[in-house]
Amino acid sequence: MRIAVVGPSRHPVVEPFAGGQESATAALVTGLRERGHTVRLYAARGTSPGLADEVVEHEALPELSAVAAIDPHLPEPDFLRDHQAYSGVMGHLLASDPVDIVHNHSLHHLPLTLAPAVLRVVGAPTVTTLHTPPFPWTELGAHLAGERARFVAVSGALARCWTTLAPAALTVIPNGVDPRRFPLGEGGTSAVWVGRITPEKGLDLAVRAARSAGVGLRIVGPIHDREYWERDVQPLLKGADVEVLGPLDHVRSAEIIGSSAVSLVTPRWDEPYGLVAAEAMMCGTPVAGLARGGLPEVVGGAGGLLVGGPDVPEDEAVTALAEAIRTLTGPQAPDRRLVRDAAVTRCGIEAMLDAHEDLYEETTS
Repeated sequence: MRIAVVGPSRHPVVEPFAGGQESATAALVTGLRERGHTVRLYAARGTSPGLADEVVEHEALPELSAVAAIDPHLPEPDFLRDHQAYSGVMGHLLASDPVDIVHNHSLHHLPLTLAPAVLRVVGAPTVTTLHTPPFPWTELGAHLAGERARFVAVSGALARCWTTLAPAALTVIPNGVDPRRFPLGEGGTSAVWVGRITPEKGLDLAVRAARSAGVGLRIVGPIHDREYWERDVQPLLKGADVEVLGPLDHVRSAEIIGSSAVSLVTPRWDEPYGLVAAEAMMCGTPVAGLARGGLPEVVGGAGGLLVGGPDVPEDEAVTALAEAIRTLTGPQAPDRRLVRDAAVTRCGIEAMLDAHEDLYEETTS
């Protein structure tokens, strides 16, 4: 099958991945190619050129003229860049060699609103993976996507947020993790936290909980919000047994996760899926986390312990999280092989690819 994958626009699909959206896109493209499909990937500049059979990079935003630049209604730069990127993507799709299906992994409305045109001109229906709760633009785009459009939610919790979609058009397919990329590790004595360092990811909560539990903490990921890092995280690191490792590729990241006793997942929002939890479990490392969004579906009962919730005060959540850390690193710590087995069953890449191939066949028939 010839598949066009419309990727993210803010960050390239290249290691170390900026977030779960980029990582999930890469995993899908790689898996589809291994199964014999031909993939054209539309993605931000700097994306790995060998990731797909053809990589089409988003066009750079041109410099505005002096008159346009002083428009009092000038949108913010990210809005302009996204609009430029996906205008180029859809133009290329409509004018290039035909494909059998379009798989949209963007958060933008244009691939949705122009899906009927792609179907009419190219003959390819569009499947859109929903990585977030609905934004106004994407919700309206989904309304205009046409009767042949299909949607994938990465968790049941996320699917329930998309109340404007017809149930028949929406399929839940959890993100998949390749066990080869995240092998079983031997564990260790410290905790690990992996992710983009932003307020909604709650790294400060993890630092406080690890300190309360009396375990060391290793931090993996890029600083995306410098103000949050300097204001809310750095002051907590003084005197604490914390190692800041920065962004790492998947090989080194898997080594750190696999040599940790527990992975801390601390979202301040309803995380649609929680890819870092799935990756940790694949390494045999149990998860101590906050029960938000799709995380209960990922972690379940065998993958670790989730505490708190959206209505629990943060101080109480940190106390409960510290107790979960002590449980998962103590004499009653789960068998790491059982944690990995649960991850392979619940979050494995093969099940994800099977489900996507079935959906593609259904959508194109």
